[in-house]
Amino acid sequence: MFSVDTAYINGVKTDPLFATEVNPGKKANADISFNRSVLEENGIVDFTDIEMTFVVYNTDDYEDNVAKETVHIYPYGEESAEKFTRDAVDTDTVLADDENVTIILTGYEKSDEWQEYRAHIYLVNKTDKKLMFSVEDASINGYMADPFFATELDAGKCVFTSLSWPYTTLEENGIEEVEEIAAHFIVYDSNDYENRYLDEEYTLNP
Repeated sequence: MFSVDTAYINGVKTDPLFATEVNPGKKANADISFNRSVLEENGIVDFTDIEMTFVVYNTDDYEDNVAKETVHIYPYGEESAEKFTRDAVDTDTVLADDENVTIILTGYEKSDEWQEYRAHIYLVNKTDKKLMFSVEDASINGYMADPFFATELDAGKCVFTSLSWPYTTLEENGIEEVEEIAAHFIVYDSNDYENRYLDEEYTLNP
């Protein structure tokens, strides 16, 4: 099985669609597809630096890794590669911004398509370590409700992502309007849970 473990466009993490199984001694041509919508919404139109980490493993044994390799592709030449930087907007809520990490709440959304309530966030890893961003002990309007959220970021990279709760979680707690979200953010070294770069609770008011 050939797959992409992580991918970045101009330094922004993205999730490509790609997984191809190749039988012994055979070859295959395949496409890697990127969801451009989130990138384009934030002004990333030209893909000047495509970084992908490929993982190849035995289909019958996921733990049997055959290869793992990171490659850079520069469609316009390496000299034209650009690293994404985001400009602040008036609607931002900055939760954390220090020498190690940045966490910015960029907005809220009720997605009827996915039947989810979302709090959109922008994350930056400023360290030289791979970091895991997570949320624990979250609540909505005082009711405990952990979101679907955990994001790993390589050193010097960023990502647009969200904290998301299914509508069923709101319905089970009789929540018609989200008035307050409490979220305990923990950011730590991916290889050492005790090495924390952030351990803070924030209260959000949509």
